Amino acid sequence: MFWKKPKQTSDIRDPLETEDQREAFRYIFKGDLRLSMDFKQKPVQVINISAGGMAFRDEGFAQYDVDQIHLILDIPNYRGELEFSAQLRILDISDQGICHCIFENCTIQEYEIIHKYVLEMQKKEMMRKSGNQMTQNQRR
Repeated sequence: MFWKKPKQTSDIRDPLETEDQREAFRYIFKGDLRLSMDFKQKPVQVINISAGGMAFRDEGFAQYDVDQIHLILDIPNYRGELEFSAQLRILDISDQGICHCIFENCTIQEYEIIHKYVLEMQKKEMMRKSGNQMTQNQRR
């Protein structure tokens, strides 16, 4: 006779299965530290960015609107080209008035620049947070 071994359940979740998986590859701007750009000749401020696309507040745009955008990415410790240009298309406009967009016709190098930017911005934020915690601990 063969007995099936009962499956063991674990409370430990696989980090790749969490709902926040996308956040690891996206930078969410906070406070006054936002990228600004023009979309369809209207100034907008970027809410978040990833190699796949970005989000910004709706300023009267329509779903599937498309425009060529230009950004100057301030990437610490990067000696390459800091200007990023791509075609950006609005895929969806949420009920909260957020345009969710995708980059189109980008080269691998352009996607890599955005990945590098997101990574460096996340590292910069972590350093800022750890510095603030150290300052608070010193005050105690």
